[in-house]
Amino acid sequence: MLEAAVNIALFILGTAIGSFLNVLAFRFSEKSGFGPAMKGRSKCPHCSKVLTWSELVPILSFLIQGGECRGCKGRISLVYLTVEFLAGLIAVFVPIHLSFGVPALIWVLVLWTLLLISAIDLRLGLIPNGLVALVAALGGTLFAYRYFSGYFETFIGSKTASYIGHYYLTFSVGESVLINHLLAIGFGLALFGGVYLLSKGKAMGLGDVKLAGALGTLLVLPDMVLAVALAFIVGSLAGIIMMKFGKLQFKSSVPFGPFLAIGVTFVLFFGYDIVDAYFKLFGII
Repeated sequence: MLEAAVNIALFILGTAIGSFLNVLAFRFSEKSGFGPAMKGRSKCPHCSKVLTWSELVPILSFLIQGGECRGCKGRISLVYLTVEFLAGLIAVFVPIHLSFGVPALIWVLVLWTLLLISAIDLRLGLIPNGLVALVAALGGTLFAYRYFSGYFETFIGSKTASYIGHYYLTFSVGESVLINHLLAIGFGLALFGGVYLLSKGKAMGLGDVKLAGALGTLLVLPDMVLAVALAFIVGSLAGIIMMKFGKLQFKSSVPFGPFLAIGVTFVLFFGYDIVDAYFKLFGII
């Protein structure tokens, strides 16, 4: 009973954070940054009607109003609902998956940041440098916490260090956790930087390159490779579906930040299961 109450409270808190993330995402501008997000009350994006408290309740307001503004009946982007719902899920399931503690708190903040990055990238096709720096700082904080707590001495096979469990031993380079983090950073920068240079920025934005490098502070090399592979797979599938329904042209650019966020999230929650299923599918184990 107490656990259920805690989870409900965490979900409500998460949706409130998600509502704030929506404000940041939809008010952010490349020129002014997040400054405009801190000024003024929330308004309808269509008629500029100032919203009342009853129109700002996370998730419920959207559902009760049928995704429309009460005043002008303009459609409210489904992104608002999605961000609030996902932020709530993050607040609940990360502590369940990793157990309550510093690593879980940091990962909640990381996933909320990646959620904000995704919303901005989908809207404007760019990833703010400040948010990339925040991801890197959170990753550095997580690494420092583990290092000074002596965690890395016994981390092999733990789901809170390498998220592919004992398969880390198969794919890691040497025994140094620091080296594997540095290699993860190098892998992200080299792969995405190479795509950026070869395509002259058409296939990959510079923000994607920076974000890929920052994610290396959170994931060791084998986990990072899996996250990137999943990002490309999901991105390719999404592109094919969008082209099939006429939402995307063959040469159109697609923001890749959301797919990197998806890849990292999949590794965090399902990394071991994905690798284990892959090996079993091909009869390797």
